[in-house]
Formats: sequence, structure tokens, C-alpha cells
Amino acid sequence: MNERPPVTFVCAALTLVLAGAAACDKGSGEEGTAPSATASAPSASSPEANASASAAAAAAAASASARAFALKGNSRHHVGLAGVLLRGAYEFSLNADQRASLDKAEDQLYADAASSPWTALKSFNTDLVTGIRADKLDNAKLKTDYDAVDKAVQAGEAREADALNTLHAALDATQRQALADQVRARRLGHERKSPVGADGGAPDHVKMRLVRMTADLALDDAQQKSVGALLAKDPTLNAAAVQAKRDAAHKQLDTLLTEFAKDDFDAKKVDLSQGGTKTPHESMERHATFTSQLLPILHPDQREKLALHTERMGARPGRYFDEMEPGSPGIGPEEEGAFPRMR
Repeated sequence: MNERPPVTFVCAALTLVLAGAAACDKGSGEEGTAPSATASAPSASSPEANASASAAAAAAAASASARAFALKGNSRHHVGLAGVLLRGAYEFSLNADQRASLDKAEDQLYADAASSPWTALKSFNTDLVTGIRADKLDNAKLKTDYDAVDKAVQAGEAREADALNTLHAALDATQRQALADQVRARRLGHERKSPVGADGGAPDHVKMRLVRMTADLALDDAQQKSVGALLAKDPTLNAAAVQAKRDAAHKQLDTLLTEFAKDDFDAKKVDLSQGGTKTPHESMERHATFTSQLLPILHPDQREKLALHTERMGARPGRYFDEMEPGSPGIGPEEEGAFPRMR
């Protein structure tokens, strides 16, 4: 009588049969059979894997370089409207030669810090603070400051025009248009909506300014009346005047971007002044005049609050120039930003 084969032997035999059948099925090309992972995956040391790793490393390096370049652009300061394009180019896709050209042009703008617009502005702000604490502004010193600001800003605008021409020459026609479109889109995206009054109509800028100053300087009822009367005399606080200034600034920016995209662009033939004022120091002088009228109304502790606030604002020189949106508040009493919330 034949002995029954052990169970282990039967299982092993079945395993071999099933494995052979699976191999035959795979060879026949029937659907539903996955290729061997070992056979299809490239070796870690294969040329394909090395090329993929190199491409990923190059992409990461390029991305890091672009971020560093954009951050460098954020540190650049300008006094004219050319800055919207010069700074915008740092976030644009430039090749190595174009980046080097832009960087070189920017490095030459304000190499001499002593004669820069920001040094002149700091002197004005220092003299203004001194006058506030003394309860009397020194108009002779301020006049010297105005002259220094005008000279430095006008020289800066001329150098920025040269830098903008350098950038224009470094780009081809397609890039110029693309950069202009990019800057225009970004500015529109950051554009502040025109404020409206409580009734949905034009805002009362005099009232808005008075409310803010009352909170910032703790004005009493009598002081509010006096300061309100001063603000009411300022024609630049008229809603129509504020809107006209904003519209003019946007038109100026649009003109610059349109001209930049042209082959025959020359920055020296375009108005690159910031704020549309007759002179660079115009808003500063208006601010000083308003301050001199405000001082007799304030108590000593309120004057110190104003002095401290003015010092803090002086530590933010970019606010007075390139970091402002076209048509947005400047530093004069007619501007929304003349007395921002004190912190």
C-alpha cells in the first residue's frame, strides 16, 4: 500500500506549480500583470538617477538664488518713480548677466550716504523734533534742510533715470512688456480703495484727521475746535483735491510703464518725480508750517508726544519716498498719513 505524501511536500509542490504558472502568464503579455519593480526601477547609481538628482539640485539652487535676489531688491531704496520698475525687476525672471547689470546700476545710485536724500531728510526731521520740543521751529535751519532735500532728491532722480535706462537696454522687447505688466498688476493689487464717508459719499478728511489727532495727542474740547479750524483752512484736505492727486499719480505711473515697454524709451524724458509736487520739499514745508501753528495749541506733554511720534516717523525714511503707493499719503498735514496711530 502506497504511503500518502507528507503535507509539507504537497504544499511545496503546489507553490512551485503556481509560481511557474504566474511566470508563464507574465510572459504571455496578458493584462493585469504588473512588471517587476526590480527590473523597471533605475539603479541608484544609474545615469538616469544621477541626472534626475542633478536637475533637482539645480532647480533648488536656482529657486534659492531667485529668493535671495528678490530679498536684495527689497533693501533697495529710491526717491523717484523709477523705483517701481527697478525694484520690480528683482522679482522678474532675469538671467545672470541681466541681474549683474541691474545690481551694478543700483550700487552706483547712492554710494555716498552723506549726500543721499535720506541723510538730508534725517536732518530735516531732527530739526523739526528739536523745534517741537523747544515750542518754536527754527525756520532758518529748516530752509537749509529744504535746499539739501531738493538737491539730493533731484540728483537721485537723475541717477535713477540712468539706472532705468540700463535696465531697459538689458531686456528684450518681450521682457520689457512683461515687466511693465507685472509691475502694473502688482500695483493694482496693492492699490488702496478710495475711502468713503459714513453716508457712502466723499469722506470728510478734516473730520477724519481731527479724530485721529484727538486720539493721538489727547486733545480736549477746546483744542479740538482750534485744531479743527486749522485743518479746515487746508485746501489739500478737500475730497476733490485728494482724489485729483491720486488720479494724477496713477496716470503718471501708467505713462511710465507704457513708455518703458517701447524700444525708444528714455527715462530722462519721463516725469520720475514722486508725489507730483512742484519741489521735493513741498510736503515737508507744509508739514512744518502746520506744526508751527499746532504748537501753541498743545500742552507740554502733548508736544512731547508729538516729538516722539515725529522721531519714530523719521526712522522710517522709505515711507517718504519709494515705499508709498502713488497718490497715497505723504508727510504734509493734508495727507492721511501725517498723523498715523501712535504706538
